[in-house]
Amino acid sequence: MCAIMPEHFAKTDPYKQVAEMIGSGPYRFKPDERVPGSQIMYERNDKYVPRPEGSADGSAGPKFAHFDLIEWRIMPDAGTVSAALQQGEIDWWQRPLPDLLPLLSRHPRLKAEIINTAGNIATMRFNHLNPPFNNAAIRRAMLGAVDQRDYAAAAFGTDNIQWRDGVGYFPPGTPMASSAGMEALTSKRDLSRVRREVEAAGYKGEKIVVLWPTSDPVLKAYADVSIDTLKKLDLTVDAQAMDWATVMMRRTKTEPAERGGWSLFDTGWNGLDMVTPVGNVFLRGNGRAATVGWPDSPKIEALCDDWLRAPDLPTQKAIAEKLQLQAFEDVPYIPLCQYFLPVIHQANLTGILKGITVFWNVRRT
Repeated sequence: MCAIMPEHFAKTDPYKQVAEMIGSGPYRFKPDERVPGSQIMYERNDKYVPRPEGSADGSAGPKFAHFDLIEWRIMPDAGTVSAALQQGEIDWWQRPLPDLLPLLSRHPRLKAEIINTAGNIATMRFNHLNPPFNNAAIRRAMLGAVDQRDYAAAAFGTDNIQWRDGVGYFPPGTPMASSAGMEALTSKRDLSRVRREVEAAGYKGEKIVVLWPTSDPVLKAYADVSIDTLKKLDLTVDAQAMDWATVMMRRTKTEPAERGGWSLFDTGWNGLDMVTPVGNVFLRGNGRAATVGWPDSPKIEALCDDWLRAPDLPTQKAIAEKLQLQAFEDVPYIPLCQYFLPVIHQANLTGILKGITVFWNVRRT
């Protein structure tokens, strides 16, 4: 999202916390009623005037606020949320646990709905600064060890209504997606061959520190599969259990593994963030200026520049195919699967828009 902000915000250090909140849309954040870790409140913006023409579509079109107040509750216990939803005490659960979806979907007053049709993309992210994954040949070898179906099934079960394999560097079903180079992930898996390739690439028994988030069942399931796969390859694995907040802090460390650094972690990205090469921050190869993992790939960066200068969609698609082929060479990360997270809401809520979660246009019937 390209946020419009006052000039003094735009010139502020992006890592400096800013206390002032300015809202210009249909709802305004209420900082005086925020309780960290418990609730966030938004009120109808009485100064906002929706555009008079068009229809609401994602972030486009007129935005009508039909509620005076939106209460966003942070409730860590899934059982508590499930019970409150069934009893009508809350209206909407943004990320229900997969295990609870069948129960909630059968409830007569509730509705399960996929609003993000681009889904989410699970990813295996490497630390490119330190051994062993500073070696592109070892990263390429790892492509042959990943079975996307194993990751999806571990997190969401064997019924693939909620997931899709055969996923490349752009979300399936979006304009830049292609089959270029996909045999790296879809060909028959052969761990004995991968062992030989890793050894030939120069692996010397370096410790692989896996950040293992135990507080999120989906991310934990991905990490469980990665840890098991690395062990089957006879690599030296140090799986370090921690909550997701700690993973977020730890992954910013650039030091070697023996000095508190890391080697690998699994996460998920909103597919909407990955539909273009410039928005897909894990794809970028601008070295120390890149996000955590810090891949350095001048060829990927040059192709991203070409994509930005492309005059039309066919040219963009052709460049995206080249980008995917280059990504299979440099392996900034490995796509693990595409998955869809339906929201659960009271059936009498209508007007929920596709895309990211927004509250405008929603009304109660």
